[in-house]
Amino acid sequence: MLDAIPYLIYFFGPFLLAFFIGRKLLKATYCAFGIGLLAFFIAWVCILMVTQIPAALSDFFKEGTLLYSLILAASAGLFEESSRFFAFRVFRGLREKRNWNTGIMYAMGHSGMESIIVGGSLLLTILVVKFAPQYLSPELLNESKKVLEISFGAGLYNSLERLLVGLLIHGCFTCVVLLSFVKSRKYLLFAMLWHFAHDMVGLNFHHLSEHWIAEKLWILFIVVVYLWILFKLKKVLSIEKLQS
Repeated sequence: MLDAIPYLIYFFGPFLLAFFIGRKLLKATYCAFGIGLLAFFIAWVCILMVTQIPAALSDFFKEGTLLYSLILAASAGLFEESSRFFAFRVFRGLREKRNWNTGIMYAMGHSGMESIIVGGSLLLTILVVKFAPQYLSPELLNESKKVLEISFGAGLYNSLERLLVGLLIHGCFTCVVLLSFVKSRKYLLFAMLWHFAHDMVGLNFHHLSEHWIAEKLWILFIVVVYLWILFKLKKVLSIEKLQS
């Protein structure tokens, strides 16, 4: 039973955050959360198409290569930030409430769908390994087993990290996109470039160091710096709202 808790966090954690923090604390609407879920899913499908087509054509674009990380990071920056922009431009429920609270609720949906997809992928891996291992090549089967052999503590940490740090990251990106409406469109480009740079570091950090401490220091950097930026953005958005 305990082994199922990390997967439950992947799936139900975003909805709990939306209820207790988004709705109860921030008084934001569930509309923002739902649109965030939808927007990320659409962006994710676009990213898959852009990254998988080159990977199928040449080994130069296979997962793990520098070119793959470039395409993935660039497409994530382009499609995810564009989806945020159009969500707050097109949907009336967001267009009329372009503030920090709504942005965080939207980010809960955006990062939440990513968490749900990761959890779903892990769950699917478990089902295939246990009930249909014959459909996997020996190499892929061994890799899948390694993914599932992590301890309960590690699985719990990974799910909470994905849920909370993901929200922090997407909260920052969302608030920068909101600045493109209240200040200048250049902030949309800035959000795309920031997203690209962030993903490039995350995807290639293992080339600098494979030690687990280095990875945790990167996460610590994100928590401290991005949290500071997030509340700075709250102050900026509040000032812009008063001046408008």
